Amino acid sequence: MAGRVVSGLIHVVKKTSRPIYQPPTFFEDLRSQVPFIFAMWHGQFMMLADVNTREYKVAAMVSRHGDGEIVAHFLRGFGISAIRGAGAGHRKRNRGGAYALRAAVRALEEGTIVAMTADVPPCRPRHAGEGIVTLARLSGRPIIPIAAATSRCIVLNTWSKMTINLPFSDLALVAGEPIFVAADADDVELERKRREVENALNTVTSRAYEIARATEPKLDSASPQATSSRNT
Repeated sequence: MAGRVVSGLIHVVKKTSRPIYQPPTFFEDLRSQVPFIFAMWHGQFMMLADVNTREYKVAAMVSRHGDGEIVAHFLRGFGISAIRGAGAGHRKRNRGGAYALRAAVRALEEGTIVAMTADVPPCRPRHAGEGIVTLARLSGRPIIPIAAATSRCIVLNTWSKMTINLPFSDLALVAGEPIFVAADADDVELERKRREVENALNTVTSRAYEIARATEPKLDSASPQATSSRNT
């Protein structure tokens, strides 16, 4: 039921909002890099499911916990399959990350676009983990940072400041330049590329909020109170 509600909301937001793409060749640029690794931040991914044009197969890396089940369900409505598993994060638990990484490499080899969040819950939000650059190194495919923002939204008081986009908005979608990771990249180079991905995602996210004329969520909020805020 939750998956259907989220899917329905995404469709309503898309139908009632004015899309603004940057660059204007947004879709053409993405097509030129297929298959690629579609990178996004946790908390800012709601409208990115609708980017799928269904011209190509798309698979998303989704965690195995209950919230992940909801995400996997609503993604199916947009023609996106799920690769179940996620990085261990600071808890170092087995969350199926190794399986998901192998499955993602196979999907890219078969021509499927792989979507994944760069930050690993419940670690520091908007801090790219090593998983996404490792996938790029193993697959040889580029990482493309992509962000979406709406002029009207609700920001939840979660670790990632999960954003619920609202109808009748300006909807900005921004894509950055592709980032490649060499197959022989050592630890120093992987760290440099991880920072490059992190900076690029922060740049496209800030640009999306700027275009949508919305206030970007503050990630250092000291308030523990479970409240939400609106941008109008």
